[in-house]
Amino acid sequence: MNREDYIGIFDSGIGGLTVFKSIMDKMPDEKLIYFGDTAHVPYGTKSHKQIRAYAMQDVKFLTQFNLKALVIACNTADSVASQTLKENFDLPIFGVIEPASKKAALMTENGRIGVMATAATCKSGSYQEMIHKYNPKAKVFPLACPLLVPLVEDGRFKKDDKVVQLILTEYLDSLKEHDVDTIVLGCTHYPLLEDAIKSLVPDINVISSSEAAAEHLSHGLIEMSLDSQGTKSEYRYYVSDDPEHFKENAGTFMGKPLEEEVLLVNDSDL
Repeated sequence: MNREDYIGIFDSGIGGLTVFKSIMDKMPDEKLIYFGDTAHVPYGTKSHKQIRAYAMQDVKFLTQFNLKALVIACNTADSVASQTLKENFDLPIFGVIEPASKKAALMTENGRIGVMATAATCKSGSYQEMIHKYNPKAKVFPLACPLLVPLVEDGRFKKDDKVVQLILTEYLDSLKEHDVDTIVLGCTHYPLLEDAIKSLVPDINVISSSEAAAEHLSHGLIEMSLDSQGTKSEYRYYVSDDPEHFKENAGTFMGKPLEEEVLLVNDSDL
């Protein structure tokens, strides 16, 4: 591993691009490779055994490249498969759950934290466990929000969108009943809804797991002396299905159209 090696980033589909973008913004000189397992999206509805199998495949593909670090840019995969990946691959592995949990645990004032996530992430108990690691007295209220991913992928996330407001209000009302003062956006699609959420609950702290992950990665690479120092940035994108659709929709998550080619990975390469 050296400073010029790649950072590998994987997700079940396109949502992990919010992590990718946060890393680009935080560390503009890094070389990044993204793999979206679009053939098997979403992971949030799969069994734990299947999620671990997919995650292993994803990382095996990425390790064909010279990686200096790996980022699990999927809350579901991080919650279910991170330990399996750490046991099988000898490289620094960063997730999204721990940094967001730590930030929430330290930020809350009343010790009541809501977590908006997929059903699989909620059931895993990962956020509860990690938040309690940093704040043992905190009360955590996980809430599965199954309508949000398809909403975002349909391009519906603006704060003045009446449908977005209606759906978010229903979810947020559930968390407000628990008197939470902090909410973690525990899915990489949800940062696109951050402005809409903040407009509906302006007095509640809202934490993006994507931004927290990028901050954690930056600190980690610096500590290991693996941060890039003037290396020319490079971005590569791979998917397991429908690269055209991925590229068409990537702009929603990246904030601008994707310039690079998106390459299809065949089953035989996974």
